[in-house]
Amino acid sequence: MRQAVPGPTPRELLPRLREFQQDPLEFLLDLARRYGPFVRLPVPGLHIFSIAQPNAVKHVLQDNARNYSKRTLQFTNLAMVTGQGLLTSDGEFWLRQRRMAQPAFHRQRIAGFGEAMTAAAVRMLERWKAREGEALDVDHEMMEMTLEVVGLTLFSSDFSAAAKRMVEATLTTLDYVIHKAQNPFGPPAWVPTARNRRFRQALGVLDQAVYQLIEERRAQGLPRDDLLSLLLEARDDDGQPMTLRQLRDELITLIIAGHETVASALTWTWHLLAQHPQAEATLHAELAQVLGGRTPTMDDLPRLPYTRAVFEEALRLYPPAWLITRRATGPDTVGGYPIPRGSLLILSPYLTHRQAEVWPEPETFRPERFLEDARPPRYAYIPFGGGPRLCIGNSFALVEGQLILATVAQRYRLRPADPKPVEAAPLVTIRPKGGLWMRLERR
Repeated sequence: MRQAVPGPTPRELLPRLREFQQDPLEFLLDLARRYGPFVRLPVPGLHIFSIAQPNAVKHVLQDNARNYSKRTLQFTNLAMVTGQGLLTSDGEFWLRQRRMAQPAFHRQRIAGFGEAMTAAAVRMLERWKAREGEALDVDHEMMEMTLEVVGLTLFSSDFSAAAKRMVEATLTTLDYVIHKAQNPFGPPAWVPTARNRRFRQALGVLDQAVYQLIEERRAQGLPRDDLLSLLLEARDDDGQPMTLRQLRDELITLIIAGHETVASALTWTWHLLAQHPQAEATLHAELAQVLGGRTPTMDDLPRLPYTRAVFEEALRLYPPAWLITRRATGPDTVGGYPIPRGSLLILSPYLTHRQAEVWPEPETFRPERFLEDARPPRYAYIPFGGGPRLCIGNSFALVEGQLILATVAQRYRLRPADPKPVEAAPLVTIRPKGGLWMRLERR
């Protein structure tokens, strides 16, 4: 006989729905503390489960991934921005698109991106020279820099002139996605409210950028060795190229997912280092010994294990993609519990990364967890998801994070500019509420 899933009663849950809307991270963490890593939320007419146990997560994302679709409110709302790009599409259509894009993220190709990644960081550092001692929003700085990296590496395009406008457009559209999730019965997007107009204007900025990329590349005629050319030249099994809309959706997806997630992880890395001077000192010692003040290259990365560990520990504590949802297309049994057809499964890396059985003192920033002799079990650490839908840019993000961290940390320490505690805002990614204001301290 299968056991009942633990969880609150409807009477216990109802008064807390507002809390779930306002602070879902703390709400889900509290459920896990009370009931364990497998919890049922008793919403009338629905089967909703929060799952944080690594083996159960593995079952859903990998072992029986075919039984779980992305047809959930999370991805429906995100599709208002990205359309049917790799992040939101499903089934055979997703598989075809993934196969077309995969070669652009081959390990050898990523190895050629290192110089562009550090060049974007160096340009940011040059801009920072005039701002030493000032307070600046590190969250926004990371967003602009990582957007430049995406432009240079994936599209052979310089986004620096348009970076500020594109970052603002990205944030506006993603904030709108969260607003729709929190207010599902609000006016539809076509109603001309002030919020809807801002969303449409921001989406227009992104659309204009990607359509211009496509038009200019087609006009040039000569293909380049980048993702844009790869997608333009790709053909499906019937020999058909992507439609203009399909191209648009993939480019928007890769621009947003390719820079906002890495920027979020780097932002939290600077925050954590500022709070933990011993870890920061260990990082600086490794950089001094290996690099001696020069700009890092791809060849240096194997000799910078602590640098990688710092970035991976930041990803553990603040995984940008903090929420993964799936819809059960058929009945299943997960972790010994029955999962009815149509169930909504909430898989949160933020929760899984805080399972005390795997992560002693889970709230403590301890990069040593990720050194070679202490690697965690695979599905206890899922900042990029897992299974067939593992993020296509996971290796790209890890390389970029390490190179940028090494480049910037040699030149500056970043110190809090505001004594107030930094709050985590669980939006599409986890971002610091109101930005992350820090002062530059030259080393």
